[in-house]
Amino acid sequence: MKPPPREVLAARFGVEPLEPGEHFGNLRIRAPRKVWEALARLTPRERGRVVEAGLEALGHAKGEE
Repeated sequence: MKPPPREVLAARFGVEPLEPGEHFGNLRIRAPRKVWEALARLTPRERGRVVEAGLEALGHAKGEE
């Protein structure tokens, strides 16, 4: 039997399938509680955008050293 498409599997768990080039994983971060709580209120996609913007602001974006 062929497994269901990834979109169907993702919907069963109430999530969106990853887009090409996206990665999902667990990282530990240390931050003040108010920052942690603000991040927790965001969607995973929004949290990724926040991290990406922060890395760019600190000069750690892709291609920069």
